[in-house]
Amino acid sequence: MAQAQPQTLLARVHLLASRLSCVDMPKTSKDDLFVVDGQIYDFSEWKFKHPGGAQFFEVSHGRDISPVIHAYHRNPDHLKPVLAKYKVDIEGKKPESVIAQSMNVPLFILPPGFSAERDVPTYDWNKGFLKSVQKKINNPAMQQKIRRADKLFDMTALSILVFHLVVAFPVIYFGLLPWWLLVFVQVITRTALAGVGHYHCHRGKNGIVDWGDCLFDMQYVGASVVLSDGHVMLHHMYTETPADVKRTVFNYVLTLPRLVRVPIFTLQKFSEFFSGHLLRYEVVKLNEERNSTLKSVQYRFVRLYLVAEMFWAIFCGGLFAWCVQFFFTVWINMFQIVASHDFELERESQEYKNLDWGIFQIQNALDTHITGNPYVDIFLSAGLSCHRTHHVLPYQKSGFSNIVSQEAVMKTCEEFGVKWEPTRNLVIDRILPLMIHYLFAPAQIPAEPSPVLMGGPGVRGFVLEHLQPAVMWKISWNVVMGFTGATV
Repeated sequence: MAQAQPQTLLARVHLLASRLSCVDMPKTSKDDLFVVDGQIYDFSEWKFKHPGGAQFFEVSHGRDISPVIHAYHRNPDHLKPVLAKYKVDIEGKKPESVIAQSMNVPLFILPPGFSAERDVPTYDWNKGFLKSVQKKINNPAMQQKIRRADKLFDMTALSILVFHLVVAFPVIYFGLLPWWLLVFVQVITRTALAGVGHYHCHRGKNGIVDWGDCLFDMQYVGASVVLSDGHVMLHHMYTETPADVKRTVFNYVLTLPRLVRVPIFTLQKFSEFFSGHLLRYEVVKLNEERNSTLKSVQYRFVRLYLVAEMFWAIFCGGLFAWCVQFFFTVWINMFQIVASHDFELERESQEYKNLDWGIFQIQNALDTHITGNPYVDIFLSAGLSCHRTHHVLPYQKSGFSNIVSQEAVMKTCEEFGVKWEPTRNLVIDRILPLMIHYLFAPAQIPAEPSPVLMGGPGVRGFVLEHLQPAVMWKISWNVVMGFTGATV
């Protein structure tokens, strides 16, 4: 079936810009076939009955979504009757033929030489780590404790949101804080609200239980409109494998010559913030069955609200402070995105087959701290401090429920002989080394077996990477394309 073309004027502008910017998009047929445990399923009817909403299914067809069944639900055995109903046998089609080699994502976010058949991990769900954790936390007393934690998390989130609104409007208008303190407070509140959005993106998509989903955009880097797929359905399912799209977050940054790396990327984030995300939404908003009317309103409102904040700051004579907080918010949160995994390390090629879900998540995620109080750090880290438990139990609704469940995860590690590594300092152990790694590395193009240095090694390479007119033109053009959403 041919893919529907976007009809709105905004969507047509974005589509034209995407063609001008030469963004490679996969060519796929939308047949709603999925693979679960080596069997083919057709969820074209079920996705609109799914209690969590159809949004998770919209572009994840053509993938092995076994982890969604086994690890994204508290009681996966309850799903067996549903699976039996939608299992299909198609003559001439084997499960491996259903898998889309591009995973239905833009090709530029995949590593060079990516092969879904080889690089997408498979898990042995008979291995007992996850089941042991679930047994510990599924008892009534623990579930009551988790529900209380979720409620407290949302109450705290709402308080932070109200505080941010007070700072962003009356405090700026009346000049109640010096500019440097205003910058500090806004960076903190935006990062904390991004943490709220991070957890809400894992919730059902109806605009009510996930009311804070779009708050992820408050730190200017995120695109909440694609989080349900890019974060939930790709990063979490395929953590730390070549199929994990989070591994390529800094790929574009590393293509920029070092002297212009920070200013060019900052300008591109500004152009995307100003109008790019809103235009991009007009394309990915496939139909009202995917996103409820309420969610459409929420997405549009937050994008317009962020721009309104900027114009309000200008009106109040606070443009300088706004620009400074924009800069620090963007870069701190860029490094936070990759701080909870050691993506910067080079790994030898390996097979990701028959893994134990829980053990693999524990060994490939990092916990971080700032103050030492996990209930504070969960917000200061954009929701990433209690990260190992979050990856083992991605269906949990809040950072606080991860915190109260961590003891059960740690006990299970003892049972299975899995070492629980010490929590790392977010600033000293992660952000500072990441800054050095990503800001001072030579400009390079991702390639196998090793990246291609654009100017070559050494001092000569440093000079030459800045003397390439074609590169300078392209990165400048990308800033312009950011206004259209083509680079989002």
